[in-house]
Amino acid sequence: MSPRRLGTILAHEVRLIARDPLPVMVLIVFPIITMAFVKPAFRAALQQTGYPHANGAEQVVPGQAVMNAFFVVSLTTFAFFSEHAFKTWDRLRASSATSPEIVFGKAIPRVGMVILQLIVVLTVGVVVFGLHVAGDPLALAPLVVIFSLCLVLLGVAVTAVCTSVQQANAFSYGGLVVFGAIGGALVPLAVLPAWAKTVAPLTPTYWAMRGFRSVILDGQGYGAIVAPAVALAAMSAVFAVVALRRLRFGDSKTVIVY
Repeated sequence: MSPRRLGTILAHEVRLIARDPLPVMVLIVFPIITMAFVKPAFRAALQQTGYPHANGAEQVVPGQAVMNAFFVVSLTTFAFFSEHAFKTWDRLRASSATSPEIVFGKAIPRVGMVILQLIVVLTVGVVVFGLHVAGDPLALAPLVVIFSLCLVLLGVAVTAVCTSVQQANAFSYGGLVVFGAIGGALVPLAVLPAWAKTVAPLTPTYWAMRGFRSVILDGQGYGAIVAPAVALAAMSAVFAVVALRRLRFGDSKTVIVY
């Protein structure tokens, strides 16, 4: 892998992201606006589940951050499908860049987007919404990184499996709602029905929220992040295998705008 070629693709992707800041704004602004409306509703829910000093931010801030981070799955798929839409995919393949360099070059900036989104939203939660982290805040750093990587690899896997941008978008936006609800980001896991609690560990959202909850509400440290980090790493490996097995650079992708 050539650092020069990888750096060229990375720089190009960063320029594209900077040229259209709206997706980044959606990742950050939308959860902040939502938090302002729904925070009071979760104060009583947390107090009834054994956290008498909670103000609601402990659920709604990480929940909205994690749920809206799922938008990056769609942004990752768009990074690939847009090449087909603009008729530049074949030119990219014909360049000296290898397949791994192309994938890494498109994926790494999106990982950075999620990390930035989570940091900003959590910081706003502390400053504006009174989020109190009972445990060690630095323990959240590895969780943020591995969760971001997991979502972007899921986006690459979705790109590999889907043949049209409509299929990719349907999975991305449907997954945002379904995974957010089942994984405990939309509402606390304790209030979900039994069947949802059973399938929740199959979602990345569940493990991210479990880690955030352990540190923010339960006052734990790095030890509480180990299980969520391992689970998210395992999911990342599965998504990477799917991407490696199914992503064919010679396949055509359908990009139709209605």
